[in-house]
Amino acid sequence: MNLLRTWLLICLAGVAWGLHPREVAVVYNADSALSCKAMQHYCRLRGIAPHQCIPLRGVAAGEISRGDFDIKVRMALLLAGREQGLYWPSGPVNGRHAMRAMVLMPDLPLRIREEVGLQGKHQGPMPGDAASVDSELMLLGAEYPRDGFGRNPFFKANQTLESGRPRVMAVCRIDAPSEAAIFRMMNDAQKTERTGLHGWVAVDEGGPYPEGDKWLAGVASLAKKQYQPLFHDTSRSTLATAFPMMRDTAVYVGWYANPPNGPFSKTAPADFSFAPGALAFHLHSFSATGIKTPDSWVGALLQRGAAVTAGNVAEPMLGTCLQYDVFYERLLAGYTVAEAALMATPVVSWQGIVLGDPLYRPFAKRIRPLRGDVYAEWQALCRRYAGDDTRLCTAVEAKLAGVHAGLWAEMYAWHCAENNELDRAAHYFAAARQRYSLAVDRIRTCLLEATCLYALGRKTQSESLLRDCAARYAASAYAPAIKQSLNALFPPPPPPKKGASPST
Repeated sequence: MNLLRTWLLICLAGVAWGLHPREVAVVYNADSALSCKAMQHYCRLRGIAPHQCIPLRGVAAGEISRGDFDIKVRMALLLAGREQGLYWPSGPVNGRHAMRAMVLMPDLPLRIREEVGLQGKHQGPMPGDAASVDSELMLLGAEYPRDGFGRNPFFKANQTLESGRPRVMAVCRIDAPSEAAIFRMMNDAQKTERTGLHGWVAVDEGGPYPEGDKWLAGVASLAKKQYQPLFHDTSRSTLATAFPMMRDTAVYVGWYANPPNGPFSKTAPADFSFAPGALAFHLHSFSATGIKTPDSWVGALLQRGAAVTAGNVAEPMLGTCLQYDVFYERLLAGYTVAEAALMATPVVSWQGIVLGDPLYRPFAKRIRPLRGDVYAEWQALCRRYAGDDTRLCTAVEAKLAGVHAGLWAEMYAWHCAENNELDRAAHYFAAARQRYSLAVDRIRTCLLEATCLYALGRKTQSESLLRDCAARYAASAYAPAIKQSLNALFPPPPPPKKGASPST
């Protein structure tokens, strides 16, 4: 009996641990048919009770004045909470139902407009009174200065949401450039967490400041420790125009460009889409100035299939941005998106927003991957042969005659590259190129093989491979990426100066 009681307590603790649907308030625009429709769908998916849903009226997407925010958003939420028996973390309890997180539905205000004359502040390059609506609502019910940001007590913490002091609320938003993308965000999150998020982790390091590179390198390090297949670019430039990205990219982090470029630009081939439930982030000061358009980074990533992203509605300064390594580490530990994002955000009442289902747990414990999941099988093999690369190589070689031979070869090639075994990496990129059937995969592995050969000093072989690839795929939508790689490694000679005699 004692054993059974212990087992029940463990199970109950597992159910209670983490954010629960009964702790999430759903805020929507009652004047928007899309917002109402999204709210109803989300509540059905997550089993959220009607009394946790709060309508706002007389508001619209985009900017809102401080006065309108205080009356139409802040006070409206406080009054609705009182009427519906809810309380906010930073407000008085009074026996009401605790809301630990909030999710904002489509077509709600995004940014509180800067109003310099309001309190006589704003004495520098950073906005004082301006903030994202989402970040400001983290302090709903509290009295706090409005001129700048405040410290987030949950930053880098590892604790339940009710234990922070002072208490703040986790706030996420569900919105995207299209209705299809909005509903996919919700559906993919709910479906993916049943079997876990599997696929490539793509890290595009090499930005202008060491602090940001440290966060991205941290994501790569976490992926390696989890034996997740890792694509890791450390060059100083972002991914090439029309880069042939892996279709099963589950996690992407990169920086620093604006507007969206590489495989995420509007002119990039349309056939790329992230894996269902993907997490995708591009660090830039103005990455979330608009959600409804793919001209912004958050819009572009969501339109390409991401389920979770984050960004800034105005200049935040680097040190106040959501830190991707902390966020990813908390997700891998089994936290929800809302909890992980709160623990990865240094400040509140500032410029950041998080887009995605707050209840989404992409790496929940006790999940079973789908049978035949190559990425889960790769992780299992790497764990089994950790520290014994000879046996891992033998196991991979046995896969090269199978259905997913190209994928196995490419995953192992990147494994070798991360271990600085470039000769072996070039060999397996070549093996992947020869076994893949789709042009997009062949082009990508060709570019990677050529880069390894160049780094090994085999420049003639590298150039020959790239020129052959350029000729073979001259009409491909990915031709710009081949050309950019070729020009980066083997720049054409400069044109002769005006008036100079031609050399003999």
